[in-house]
Amino acid sequence: MSITKIINGSTITASAASLIGVAALLGANPAQASGFSGSYNPSNWDFSNLNADGFVDTTNAPSSITLTGGNNGSGFSGQTSYTTTSLANGLVSFNWNYITTDVDGPFWDPFGFIVNGNFTLLSKDNGGFLQSNIFSTTVNKGDIFGFAIDTVDNIFGAASVTISDFNAPEAESVPEPASLLGLLTVGALGAGSVLKRKKQQA
Repeated sequence: MSITKIINGSTITASAASLIGVAALLGANPAQASGFSGSYNPSNWDFSNLNADGFVDTTNAPSSITLTGGNNGSGFSGQTSYTTTSLANGLVSFNWNYITTDVDGPFWDPFGFIVNGNFTLLSKDNGGFLQSNIFSTTVNKGDIFGFAIDTVDNIFGAASVTISDFNAPEAESVPEPASLLGLLTVGALGAGSVLKRKKQQA
């Protein structure tokens, strides 16, 4: 049952006020996972080589990981990737530092971000042998995203990229019944206190 009182021309409903308070608490920005830890620790990522002999170094996790692309001498293209599944809708952001040992430059070993198999180029084909930047984008819950280094010909040297300051959306937690009841109680008490104070002032 709601309690309604008109104060200075305004209508306040205690039950509505309590619900608004709870909604504000539950509607806060989604949690963000920081670094390669917790739900995004290396054990929850998938490493893949497609006609490549690349590798991933997770020694410095959770601070950073380093992905190295292929250079198997085949003369054919390949890809090395490191991916995981997004736990919620939200923002993915990270710093990247790229280096290529290919004598002909970064065009032959591009680095990019992949979402559900779609590759977005981050390194510059006509850039230097050393490159770095910050990248951010939004993902949806269930998206498979991560990092990839392509190789055009698998010869003359590989490229590597170090990913740091990684952030990604954390799984949304649902309050337990007892916690939700507590929030509702606090909201109702707060609304009742306002009504009582206004009544005393009238």
